[in-house]
Amino acid sequence: MPTTLDAVDNTGFPDVTNTILDNDPSYASGLNGAGVFCDYMEEPIPKYIRAGGEWVQNKGNSWIVLGRDRPGSRSSGYGGQGHTQASSIDLCVGRGSPVPSSSDNLDPNFGADAARIYISQKANIDQYFGTIGSKSKLKSTALSGIGIKADAVRIIGNEGVKIVTRPSGINSKSGQIDPNGIELIANNDDSDMQSMVKGNNLVEAFNALEENLNQLSAVLLNFLKSQNEFNLQVAAHTHFGTGASAVGPVPVTTFPAPTLPSAATTAALDQAEGMLDNFKFRINSNILWNTKYLSPNSKKYILSKYNKVN
Repeated sequence: MPTTLDAVDNTGFPDVTNTILDNDPSYASGLNGAGVFCDYMEEPIPKYIRAGGEWVQNKGNSWIVLGRDRPGSRSSGYGGQGHTQASSIDLCVGRGSPVPSSSDNLDPNFGADAARIYISQKANIDQYFGTIGSKSKLKSTALSGIGIKADAVRIIGNEGVKIVTRPSGINSKSGQIDPNGIELIANNDDSDMQSMVKGNNLVEAFNALEENLNQLSAVLLNFLKSQNEFNLQVAAHTHFGTGASAVGPVPVTTFPAPTLPSAATTAALDQAEGMLDNFKFRINSNILWNTKYLSPNSKKYILSKYNKVN
């Protein structure tokens, strides 16, 4: 569950600063330093540990840092190792989150800072943002990268949104790019990652399966009919012949065993029930299931109306 912080939290101030604010009538009334109507606000803001090659701008706890690749201390990243072609832009808000302190001196912290857009010419972007999984095939090392992280991220396109991989086949280092795809990983857990399903192929497969089931159903129905006819013929079957008597041979007729008509009747009822079940199955499969899930006009159609994947 999300944690809701106080609307005004000055616990990150030294006690003396809080005492001054508590005794300032203009602050208490909201006229000075209270931030009402987006005015200047007194709030705890940590100090940033600036590297020698960085240009830093901040307003409150909003930061723009133009410098060299580093996800943490000045010795981290490719900037810390002294690599060329490792320029970076770090856009950060909420440094030192969730409770910033004005007495803290902080490096970038990709895990703790509230929200960040990080652009780097050379970076291990998955390592920086903690998105390396055991099954993931998309692991970027020493390549240009952009990372976006916040409690909630939204990408909105009035005319649509495209996520495209490998548009040219060459990366920023002139290296050949192997064919790759898009990985959607919930909860940063790729242990059970599987391939996506192509919807049109799935519909085609279901239609083929339905046709096979209908053919099997027809075979079963014909068998039930034939077996029922055979059982009735056996139950009523008689033989004509001759038998011995005191006056010589006489014509005789044999009758079915007494238990056979009863058994045939029971079998006929069972087969009639089977034929009815077969009819219900074909109705449910051909009409109800197909119309509900495989028809583009149904609200339960298994294909998305808008979203596509290759």
